[in-house]
Amino acid sequence: MSISKSYNKKTGVYYAYETTYEWSEELQKKVQHRHCIGQFNPDTGEIIPNKKVGRPSITAQPKPTKQTMEAVTATALANKKDLSKRLKKVESRLSALSGEITVLNNELASIRADING
Repeated sequence: MSISKSYNKKTGVYYAYETTYEWSEELQKKVQHRHCIGQFNPDTGEIIPNKKVGRPSITAQPKPTKQTMEAVTATALANKKDLSKRLKKVESRLSALSGEITVLNNELASIRADING
């Protein structure tokens, strides 16, 4: 596979072609196949692709089966339970820390009162 460039005299545009060769059993020789991949800019040396080049291919996605959906649902439920447990632990730790903050603020206020007064 190689890329060749060609100049169109009528339009004044350079085109880039992808060239491949394959063996023809009927003709008993190599046969050349050229596919236009876009315009070629000779000043910058870049190839401006056709609209079809680089377009994402559309593939049919298989429909999920009942077993697949059940497995996904079970996994999501297990994750939800795990997250719920972790949230309860974080909330209990947060309430303990807020209690410690209250105690420390009270101690700080009493120390400031002793210093000022």
